[in-house]
Amino acid sequence: MNTKTKKVMNLIGSIFFFLIAGLLVLYILLEIFIPNTTIKVFQFKPYSVVSRSMEPVINKGDLVIVTNPNVDKLAVGDIITFRADIDYDGEKEIVTHYIKSKTLTEDGFIFTTNRYGSTTADTWGALSEDEVIGLYSFRIPKLGVFVDFIKSPFGIIAIIVNIGVIIGIVYIVKKSKKDKPQENKPEA
Repeated sequence: MNTKTKKVMNLIGSIFFFLIAGLLVLYILLEIFIPNTTIKVFQFKPYSVVSRSMEPVINKGDLVIVTNPNVDKLAVGDIITFRADIDYDGEKEIVTHYIKSKTLTEDGFIFTTNRYGSTTADTWGALSEDEVIGLYSFRIPKLGVFVDFIKSPFGIIAIIVNIGVIIGIVYIVKKSKKDKPQENKPEA
């Protein structure tokens, strides 16, 4: 490759890197400050599965990817992720279950859900369309365990320590190369 081609390739690589890095930073900032809008901006969102209610279709520890739903097109049998007060403590948790029924009211759609293998509706009752977060798209087996780890305080500390160790190793290697005396090559 000539010099001009290398410069163009380096420029394209740099643009691609900064574009990906910028999107990643935007995603992280949205997740930190306004997590409910992430799926609307990026049209998808990952969630870790923390229960066995959908096994064997979706297993505990899997990472599910949900897409921004069009509630008009959701149908009975679809798998959705939603917010529900599953233990009746006033706080809504995130759940992924099947749609058992869908009813149109004057306020919008109302959904009931059920877990895998069950014919009865979930006990928390009907959900409004505002409580529906996303439509299940696919899962990545066991990746949810890793994601939960890196989100935990121990995982964050482990990442910071590893980054520090890597920076230290790079610094030591560069310093040792700099300090190494140049060998004199015999003249011909």
